[in-house]
Amino acid sequence: MAAVKKSRCWWFVQLIENLPDDWADQLHGLMLPGCYIVHDRDLKIEEDGTEVPKKPHIHCMVEFGSPVVASSALDAIPSDFGVAFVKPVPNKVGAYRYLLHYDQPGKARYEQDEVSHMAGFRVNISNVYNIDFRDVYDLINELSITNFAALMSVLVEFRPEYVDYVSSHVNLVKAYMTDLARCGI
Repeated sequence: MAAVKKSRCWWFVQLIENLPDDWADQLHGLMLPGCYIVHDRDLKIEEDGTEVPKKPHIHCMVEFGSPVVASSALDAIPSDFGVAFVKPVPNKVGAYRYLLHYDQPGKARYEQDEVSHMAGFRVNISNVYNIDFRDVYDLINELSITNFAALMSVLVEFRPEYVDYVSSHVNLVKAYMTDLARCGI
C-alpha cells in the first residue's frame, strides 16, 4: 500500500472569474500562513502560433503547523473557491521564485510587492534572489559605504531583498567593513 503524501505547505491555482468577490478577505480570514499573487500578465500560444493573454488567476500557497494530507489542505480552502485539487510544495523558496516567474525568462515577470503575505508567512527573500556576500561586497564597494548603519539604511530603502542576508550575516559584513576602514579604503 502506498504511503499517503503529507506536507506542511500546499498550493493551488484558480481563475479569478471562479472566485467569490471577497476571495482575498477570505484567504486572510483563514489565519493560515501563506501567500498569493494574481497572475494577470501571463500569455499563452494558440495553435496558430499567436500569443494571447491567459485568464487572470491566482497562485496561492498555504502553510500548516504540521504536515497534513491533501484532503485536509483542500478542506481548509473555502468551498466557494471551487478548488478541485492542491499540490504539495516541496521547497518554499523555489515556489516563491515561481510566483515571481524569477527563473522563467519567457514568462511575464512579477515583482515581490505583488505577492500578498498572510498570517505572518515568511520566506527568506535573500534566498529567493540568491543574495550572497558577493552581492553585498559589490554594493558596499560601489557606493563606498563606510558604516553598518549607513549600509542598513541603503538596504531598507533601496535593496530590501538584501536585508535578510545581511541580518543573518552581521558579523561577516561588519568585519569586512571594519577591515575596509582600517585599510583606509
